[in-house]
Amino acid sequence: MSLRLAITADLHWGHRTGAAAVGRLAAYLRAEPPDVLVLAGDLGVGPAFDECLALFADLPCRKALVPGNHDIWIPAEDADHDSLELYEQRLPASAARFGFHYLDQGPLLLPERGPALVGSINWYDYSWSLEELRRRFPEEEHRLHSKRFTRGRHNDANFVRWPIDDVQFTARVVAKLERDLHAARKAADQAIVITHHPPFHGLSFPRPDDLPPPLDWLLWEGFCGNRALEDVLKRNGEFVPFAFCGHTHRARESTLGPIRGYNVGGDYSMKRLLALDWPTGTVTAHEFADEEG
Repeated sequence: MSLRLAITADLHWGHRTGAAAVGRLAAYLRAEPPDVLVLAGDLGVGPAFDECLALFADLPCRKALVPGNHDIWIPAEDADHDSLELYEQRLPASAARFGFHYLDQGPLLLPERGPALVGSINWYDYSWSLEELRRRFPEEEHRLHSKRFTRGRHNDANFVRWPIDDVQFTARVVAKLERDLHAARKAADQAIVITHHPPFHGLSFPRPDDLPPPLDWLLWEGFCGNRALEDVLKRNGEFVPFAFCGHTHRARESTLGPIRGYNVGGDYSMKRLLALDWPTGTVTAHEFADEEG
């Protein structure tokens, strides 16, 4: 069967910039509706999450999402809740209200044995940079746990509030995604993986070419993904032709074995939309800026 899937990420609705760009992206989709729309996380903090979903609620297509790290931030005025409750209960309920399938609770199966969509927020356990950090900056490993850079602090340390740690949550979501891949095999011939944090290293921040990366770069890399999900994808490569993600605000393409990977690459004031034509495998990009031009 032929399908057109539209994938975007990092809409950051409610931020001081980007509203016009998101509006142009939504207008484009209304003019040319895809068969499936997928939002790959960082949609909006607090009430802005629902407001973002409302922009797409009337699209006449299937819709799915994974949340991003910003989506599970708990603002100070919402201290009665924690990020795990938000991730497991409140965000799925919001997705359902606006007609979105919450991929972190299970795969989306498309009709006539089209590709299944399998997704996860994904998370980080520092494994992408831990060895190099220990080798080059042995006194600085504590920064991974405090999320303190040489200047400033990762906002996840300020706004992600839950009774577990990064390593535990990473193990939980990776195991869930692997179970979902196994479940999808029973009903589909192939699966497209959607994550917020990059699913494999080639879709993370570009590595500096001309010098060893500085400490803060290694810390950012440690906060971007994990090796465990890479291993899951390697074991399921023949079943997963594509993987899409967001998070880094860097548009990238890479491969992991037979898997073609794309980082959407939208930023605060510029949004990107990737269109996948199935089964040809053609991927095209569209950009929408705050300022027309």
